[in-house]
Amino acid sequence: MVKGAIATGVGVILLVGGGGTLATWNQAQSATMGSVVSGDLNLVASNGKWTNAAGTVIADISTYKVVPGDVLTYAQDVTVTLTGDLMKAKLAVTSGGADSTTAPFGSSVVVGATTLTKLTSSGPQVLPTDVLAPADSGLVKASTTFTFKTSTTGRTATNASYNLGGIGYALVQQAPATADALVQQAPATANAL
Repeated sequence: MVKGAIATGVGVILLVGGGGTLATWNQAQSATMGSVVSGDLNLVASNGKWTNAAGTVIADISTYKVVPGDVLTYAQDVTVTLTGDLMKAKLAVTSGGADSTTAPFGSSVVVGATTLTKLTSSGPQVLPTDVLAPADSGLVKASTTFTFKTSTTGRTATNASYNLGGIGYALVQQAPATADALVQQAPATANAL
């Protein structure tokens, strides 16, 4: 019996590893998480056109003589690509134009809101101007008006120029609200550490 107890004691010592703790079972499995794929945002523009208050197409905007009360409209077909589960974007005019250096004219010009119309097989569909979603992807007509005020007095701004050459459209992604909240919280968290 004593020999059996000694043998058992030696066996326990060997299992313990010379004085350590007993090992416990464990197992690891790699999770099948998959991979994430990024979305897309793209804007491809075709040639735009100008029309005046009478609805006449202006062949060459650089030779057009505007008068107070005139409304010029710039319309351009753009192909919008928006892909992503939380993708939101805004499409807006990039420039309101610029005054000549010799005669101020810009104070007499009001740049209107951009209207967006999607060309679908069932007819034109007006899109929201505040934010676009992936469902709004496709061929979109963007249109912006430039109104020359009638409040001009005397001969103010006669023979002046107003450069409309920089007019265009930009598509800008709007970050998800949760991402914006995390960015705003990040400095406070960093300071707390």
